[in-house]
Amino acid sequence: MMPRMNDLSIEVVACFVGLVLVALFANIIFRRLRFPCTIGLIFVGLALFKVGGMVPSLSILQTIRLTPNFILYILLPTLIFDAAINLDARELMRNIVPIFLLAAPGVLLATAVTGLLVAKFTVLGLNAAMLFGALISTTDTAAVIALFNELNAPKRLAMLMDGESLFNDATAIVTFDIIAAIVAASLLLPNPADAWSASTLLNIPGKFLLVFFGGALVGAAVGWVLMQIIRFANHDPLIEVGLTTVVAYAAFIVANHYVKVSGVMAACGAGMVVNYYGRRFIKENMLVAIRRFWGFAAFMANSVIFLMLGMTEASLIKDLGRLYTVAGAIGVALVAVLVSRALILMLTALGYNPFVKPEQKLNKPTLFIMWWGGLRGALPIALALSISPLLISPAERSLVIQLTLAVILFTMLVQGTTLKRFLIRFGMLDAPASPPQE
Repeated sequence: MMPRMNDLSIEVVACFVGLVLVALFANIIFRRLRFPCTIGLIFVGLALFKVGGMVPSLSILQTIRLTPNFILYILLPTLIFDAAINLDARELMRNIVPIFLLAAPGVLLATAVTGLLVAKFTVLGLNAAMLFGALISTTDTAAVIALFNELNAPKRLAMLMDGESLFNDATAIVTFDIIAAIVAASLLLPNPADAWSASTLLNIPGKFLLVFFGGALVGAAVGWVLMQIIRFANHDPLIEVGLTTVVAYAAFIVANHYVKVSGVMAACGAGMVVNYYGRRFIKENMLVAIRRFWGFAAFMANSVIFLMLGMTEASLIKDLGRLYTVAGAIGVALVAVLVSRALILMLTALGYNPFVKPEQKLNKPTLFIMWWGGLRGALPIALALSISPLLISPAERSLVIQLTLAVILFTMLVQGTTLKRFLIRFGMLDAPASPPQE
């Protein structure tokens, strides 16, 4: 007889359906209240976790939380591919210099500044502090894109923020992996500090570029293969939508898990190839169907991310103790994140503004909104939870997770809820909202 396989319990299925219903209903309410749905769903998630502790029949709500693989391999490819197939290539190229400066060298600099400040002024050692600096230096794709779409931010500002968050997800993961490898190597040395030698640090940009652009090439290749296959689909919408779904996840998994390059850049590269060649091989009405499907998929992924983010953060608070016990370290982490963000924006403006026309310069209101709008979301939690207990001590790992939790809560619940007020103050919501892309 074949061994009996464990099946999903009806409680799990019912819980999933219930969470989707709650997320959709919450979206209706928050849109009517004109409150950012992404922020509101975090509050709903926090409340659901509390309800799970009060009602025994709903105790399953206290067991649900985001996990690294669920974020990286299920949710992130959807968000990245949707953003990539809807990118305005011309607008992206007009702003590619500041976007690249912020997303590549900017993340490396922010990682170093944040890590060194946290190592200097908290109990975290250099290894743990640099891991924290790497994982917290990305502005989260889901958080930024969703919020700016809801607020109908100006087209150029939205492109700067969307483009940066799209690419710096990749750079943050690559940087985190490189630093994790350095930390692992340091454990084998008599003097762990030797792992951070000048020669090691000088090798980081080369490794970074290899993994970053290697991922883009893998994704572009997978996307190109798809476009050759899709020509034989006879314009069947179900097959064409299905093939784009396969390519989004295949590009991410092949690059990230097997080739060991950037899965984010692979999904992005595949999406951009589909976006470019789709106009030649796919009928216009099929492109509309594909974009609508991915728009729905991204909407559901965003809803799940922020709802479960609230539930996860509530569970981490419960598991790790009250945050006030590490209030000093949290204060240092918040200051370090805000200072590093301001520094990379200032240096980007200094390096970019002298070479462009006045209307293309990054002015002070734009820089302020980009600074205050540097939200952190689910990806930092995924990276923090993925830190192996063998790399740093259990106490340091717990503190890194606590600091990550606190920074995410601050950026989402304080910066995210006040961002619209600053946009109005600077007159940035006067421009008409761009029509939805189809």
